[in-house]
Amino acid sequence: MTEELSIALIADIIASKKMTQRAQIQEILVSIITKINKRFASDIESNLTITLGDEFQGIIGSIETAFLIIDLISLDFQLQTKKQLGEEVTLRWGIGLGRLSTPIKNRKVSIGTDGPAYWYAREAIESVHQYDDYGQLNEKVSTNHDSDEFHNSVIRLQNVIRNDWTTSQKETAFIVLNQHGYDEFTNQAIKSAMTDYLDLAVSEQTVSKRLISTHIKQYIHSRRLLAEKIEERRR
Repeated sequence: MTEELSIALIADIIASKKMTQRAQIQEILVSIITKINKRFASDIESNLTITLGDEFQGIIGSIETAFLIIDLISLDFQLQTKKQLGEEVTLRWGIGLGRLSTPIKNRKVSIGTDGPAYWYAREAIESVHQYDDYGQLNEKVSTNHDSDEFHNSVIRLQNVIRNDWTTSQKETAFIVLNQHGYDEFTNQAIKSAMTDYLDLAVSEQTVSKRLISTHIKQYIHSRRLLAEKIEERRR
């Protein structure tokens, strides 16, 4: 029986050392990570943990959850920094699939665990740092397998869609993903969630236009299918 591979996530803040409001930015990030750790407690094997001032890591139970966590944290972080600081701050991500050489001793803190899963995640995030497609690429996956190039070509297209969203489109995407993940949804359900999030009544026409302009249904479909393909490789 083959050993199931672990999924390591490593993320950092792009150009954090050049920012003048680093303390406030880190406070926002800590708040978001804390919420995500609680929400996905049943599918996070080792909590997302800040290891340096601008970097954090963790072990996730499934690829689909890893993708969803990336989407939720990235969008929430951009929206909150824009709202609170007037400057949108972006993250880069590395996803690694591999063994863990040392066991997870404390699932509440992702420190002290090592192995190929983390090595590949580090390799992936460093590759994003070096070759970011003129700012269009924010994440990569590394599994030390021939399929990586194809999987990353799909991720590159997904990132282009996500990075092309305006602030209002990011709000729409975040509302959909926060409410339904990668599951099917109705416009009426999004209308209610959008009204709550924006604290403002919105029309069905507005909801429809926002959903169409973001291509969120196509984005979700692509993320879910890619997660399934990578999961097949992992198991």
